[in-house]
Amino acid sequence: MSNYLALATVTATLGRMIGEALEQIPHPSGIPRVRFGPPQADPQHLGCSVFLYRVSVNPFRRNEDLPTRTAAGALVERPRAVLDADYLLTFAGDEKTLEPQRFLGAVVSALQMQPMIPRDAIKRTIAGLDFLRNSDLDQDAGHVRLAPGMIDHQSMAQLWNTFPQVPYNVSIVYTASAIVIEPDVNPELVPPVLDVQVRRA
Repeated sequence: MSNYLALATVTATLGRMIGEALEQIPHPSGIPRVRFGPPQADPQHLGCSVFLYRVSVNPFRRNEDLPTRTAAGALVERPRAVLDADYLLTFAGDEKTLEPQRFLGAVVSALQMQPMIPRDAIKRTIAGLDFLRNSDLDQDAGHVRLAPGMIDHQSMAQLWNTFPQVPYNVSIVYTASAIVIEPDVNPELVPPVLDVQVRRA
């Protein structure tokens, strides 16, 4: 299981993985950094912006926990939400030396090497951030996969139109799937069948 901090933990761990990839690039103009949130018109920013712009229910696992209650209303299975998270990764740097493109290439290469978010990366993220100290995503039996998102030119243009004051920067979309969130409740144990009676109609 993973609790309500699962989504935030995935975002923070993705940011950590991106930051580690950027550290491998020579950067004479400064140290590239990762920031969370929508792209901003900040000429001083060097690195990558990680923006969670859409969360949706995973279409393949949306009903896997049904039913969770008996006809009498007793909870027999822990309710589960299975989500997909879409991130816009935007890269900023010196265009004269193609830094944004080099940053993007380094990040894509690193994420291609680790299509599943490593459990040790999740543990390091939780240990390093006090607001995630109660996250248990590192104990989840499942895995969160990272993959480049399928987004066409029109959809990307519509996405960037939501930032009217921000000039376009080289970007790519990644999807994290599937993120399982379960409430911390204990379902009632269903007693076993002790006797079977067959009656004739």
